Amino acid sequence: MKRIAVFFFALVLCGAAAAALAAGDAAKGEQLAKGCACHKSKGDLNGKDVATLTAAMQAFKEGKGANKAMIFIMKKQSDENIADLAAYYASLPKK
Repeated sequence: MKRIAVFFFALVLCGAAAAALAAGDAAKGEQLAKGCACHKSKGDLNGKDVATLTAAMQAFKEGKGANKAMIFIMKKQSDENIADLAAYYASLPKK
């Protein structure tokens, strides 16, 4: 019984750590977004939820979509950068 409790605790701890890492860092995302003049001026990504932003960026990273410029840009981004960018844009007030 003790082993099951320890295993369960370890699973919960790992899950919490993974969720924290997946959340992204908005401050790092802000630094990464400095080169995103198009979206910064439009404000079209501001306030969207993280899951939507992440899914869109991951799709571009995988080469999906019609915007060749975004595909080119996102293919260079790590999953951590994508999470940070999503956290940043989600934290901005909607325009």
